[in-house]
Amino acid sequence: MATSIAKLQSIVPNSFQPMALSYVFNSMVKLAGTAGIRIESLTHTNARVSLQNKKKIQNHIGGLHAVFKILIGMNVRDTHLPLIKSMKVDFVRRCEGNINVEASITEDDYKRIHEEEKGEVLVKCTVIDESGKEPIKADMLWAWIPKQRRSKL
Repeated sequence: MATSIAKLQSIVPNSFQPMALSYVFNSMVKLAGTAGIRIESLTHTNARVSLQNKKKIQNHIGGLHAVFKILIGMNVRDTHLPLIKSMKVDFVRRCEGNINVEASITEDDYKRIHEEEKGEVLVKCTVIDESGKEPIKADMLWAWIPKQRRSKL
């Protein structure tokens, strides 16, 4: 996924990137496509997405999982797999209307993902609904491992 996104970002003009990134990601991640996630912006340390409050996705937090996946999946080398280790979600209040979600990692986390053979990183997430309040507080612990395991002799 990282190579596809980097290639797309290098050839698509900035004004069309949200649409192109959303299309590619929603094609690769079926839940994201069903939910209709829109990638607003994407850098190596930050992902911002929006999710419209549609009937078919109400009372479901699939959009949160996807924003973390966007950020981590974009950074993990193609030779490695991103894996979710744990997820902590606190439902603070009822969500009102559409939501905007932002997930971020530090520059140090970004370097570790690219330099270490395997490891883990805590991704913080901010969820803001139409009222401008934060109905959900979420963190996810992601790990990365090589796709090919070393053979034991």
